[in-house]
Amino acid sequence: MRKIIDLSISVENNLPSDPPKQIPQIVYNNHKDTAEEMAKFFGNATVDDLPGGNGWAIEYVTLSTHTGTHIDAPYHFYPTMNRGERAWTIDEVPLDWFFGHGVIVDFRDKPDGYKVMSKDFIEYFEKIDYKIKKRRYCFNNDWCT
Repeated sequence: MRKIIDLSISVENNLPSDPPKQIPQIVYNNHKDTAEEMAKFFGNATVDDLPGGNGWAIEYVTLSTHTGTHIDAPYHFYPTMNRGERAWTIDEVPLDWFFGHGVIVDFRDKPDGYKVMSKDFIEYFEKIDYKIKKRRYCFNNDWCT
């Protein structure tokens, strides 16, 4: 049986990002914060006309494409690829590129903020006697094995 594991993280306010200028900002507005705005949406309504004087709970989110779990499409790096071909944007990268074999890597011995390097993976894979599997492509909605 194949198991799909979601490796993504939730986008949260002040989520550490690289570079720091791209840290996401979320402004949370509760039902009372938005009551006046919501009342105006309904023409002559007032806050007193809203059930319990409550508007919508709304979040305003400012983030970049580098926020949280993400992938950089070829276009992120340069406008062309493959000897002059227009570079793919993220919506053009084949979905099956995002599925494949996985291995659990335990770096809990590293301190918070440690920058994991390729040598760390090489050493870890040697320690657990793991050989990286070659990527196989899926076509016609067939599952990769």
